[in-house]
Amino acid sequence: MDAEKDNGQSQAPGAGPLSVVRDGQIHRVRPLDRGALPPIAEARPEAIRAAVERARAAQDAWRTRSFDERARALEAAARAMLERRNEVMALVEREGGKLPVDAMFTEALGPLDAVSGWKRVAKPAMRQRVRLNPLAFPKKKARIELVPRGVIGIIAPWNFPVSGLYRSVIPALMTGNGVVLKPSEHTAESSAWLAKVLAEHLPEGLIEVVQGGGAVGAALLESGIDACVFTGSCATGAKVRVRCAELGIPSSVEMGGNDAAIVLADCDLDRTVAGLTHWALQNAGQSCGAIEIAYVDARIADRLVRRLGDAWAKLRVGQGDFAEVEVNPLTTERQLAIVEAHVADALAKGAKLVTGGRRVEPGLFYAPTLLDHCTERMDVVREETFGPVLAIVRVDGAADAIRRTNEGRYGLGASIWTSDLARAERLAERLDVGVVTVNNHSMTGAIPDLPWSGVRATGFGIANSALSLTTFCRPKTLLLDANDAPEPFWMPFDASTFELGDLLADAQLMRVGRAWKLPLLLAKRARRIKQFFR
Repeated sequence: MDAEKDNGQSQAPGAGPLSVVRDGQIHRVRPLDRGALPPIAEARPEAIRAAVERARAAQDAWRTRSFDERARALEAAARAMLERRNEVMALVEREGGKLPVDAMFTEALGPLDAVSGWKRVAKPAMRQRVRLNPLAFPKKKARIELVPRGVIGIIAPWNFPVSGLYRSVIPALMTGNGVVLKPSEHTAESSAWLAKVLAEHLPEGLIEVVQGGGAVGAALLESGIDACVFTGSCATGAKVRVRCAELGIPSSVEMGGNDAAIVLADCDLDRTVAGLTHWALQNAGQSCGAIEIAYVDARIADRLVRRLGDAWAKLRVGQGDFAEVEVNPLTTERQLAIVEAHVADALAKGAKLVTGGRRVEPGLFYAPTLLDHCTERMDVVREETFGPVLAIVRVDGAADAIRRTNEGRYGLGASIWTSDLARAERLAERLDVGVVTVNNHSMTGAIPDLPWSGVRATGFGIANSALSLTTFCRPKTLLLDANDAPEPFWMPFDASTFELGDLLADAQLMRVGRAWKLPLLLAKRARRIKQFFR
């Protein structure tokens, strides 16, 4: 994700303040109109350590509850979130600029589905029986259990301040952990709302919130947590990963994406135009899985660009009743400045502005922007813009598009738009990214069953699916042996021990000429060991 979402205090040249810290409080602006938001008090290091200890004390009893009991408590909290959805929609509109219709679908609708999905994913993973070969391991049975790590520290971004936590907070709690959450300072109240509703249905202290910027995130790492989930910039993500390794705690670090859509000549143009529009502009493009580049087969590029340009020019942004606006504002002044800088860079290097390319008052709105004839020399192609901008790169077919996608700095997701699904499957195998979607994009991020991960600068952290659970749990093996006799390979060693091993090696190679000796050797070894220990 972009450099700001790590909750740091850095500032782009020419940008307005990301946040102003004064007298231990963070002062922020409202994206819809640049009005002042209530300041947020920064947590001090001693308060952070106390929050971790409260979570640890509550977790000690929580982990002993049955999985189903923990799931029922989370289901009750999710139902309460749905009942109170208007509260959170108002918060994310005020803090993040997310308009009600967008907030309804991306923040308010999902908690119960998320809890149900995590129950489906996590329950079978928590205890797994392992089938052992009865000949090689007679009278033995084994299982693997996932044991909660303790207290999970979660450093969250601002772009999905509620739903973005479904894939970290919910599985952490469901698997028996406590949680200390550090929201982004830009959406502090929205993320705290989720924690508050959860806390009403959980043991006191099990989920704690510490507010503040980058310094608070750094202090959380030093506070005694047992694992960390971080979503943010490459630079800060690398520091988090290194520090967690030094502290000896696991981390899952996601550092964003610059997703590409590969548009082939045989695509369904109606669906493709609609799909690219949604996944490039939803939440004003402020999503690590947004489509930021479209590699378009040159044979259909003119038609696609014309239709996109016509559609985007009609979208309402920044004026009139906010209930009528279709594209959110940017969330911070700094993010708006990054978008403007990337567009200016593209135009200076030869891109054609099809539509947009300007601020729209009031607030931090930016017109949906379509740029044609883009190249890898431009920031809109090389870097993550994280705004309502789509760069069109004309290519010579699928192979050219795949090569360019794989050469990109990031490797979170990509989509292929085509009417030939069999061909799309073959092409997907050649894409070096974490998530490939055909004739859709990004939606798998909301499905607990499917891993959300990437390569290269995106990092190798995993969200969602059973594969992510090792951040929250450690594996513990249990083997039960019902044998009453010693194992034939146990001490004391003698020539019969070696002969037994040699015979077993031949058996694995399907050389069965000496197989008749096996029961005799086993009986001999049993007698030898029994006599030795009398």
